[in-house]
Amino acid sequence: MRSIKAIIAGSVFILVVLMLLGLIYIFIAVGYNALAADFPFLNDITGLFRYLVAIPLFMVTIFTGGYITASIANTHDKIKVWLHCLTVGLITVGGTLAFAMSYSNLTLTGVVVIILALSASSAGGLYWLRGNNNNE
Repeated sequence: MRSIKAIIAGSVFILVVLMLLGLIYIFIAVGYNALAADFPFLNDITGLFRYLVAIPLFMVTIFTGGYITASIANTHDKIKVWLHCLTVGLITVGGTLAFAMSYSNLTLTGVVVIILALSASSAGGLYWLRGNNNNE
């Protein structure tokens, strides 16, 4: 039962934070577009914003979700922690990309996001495990 609670808690945390970040992004994008109307050179850097700000925030959120999952699962077996966090990563990136790709195909960027999300969730869990193995 603890495993299910850990997976649900990690997944819910990630999805809620990503939805809040998406909402914040919309507000920033509206303000940015209004500003870019007066300063056209800002239109050239809109793509960079996605990669320099959004991807790191996405990674930190997924990492934190993996950390939360491992802490609730509270097991010190490396394989079990990894499987819990990998499950959370698959659930959240699958849910995120399912909505984003409803009318399109998987691209190279989508594959990179999947790999980054799975790596970040696993890293968060293994980071928790490393910290707790040192305390025993």
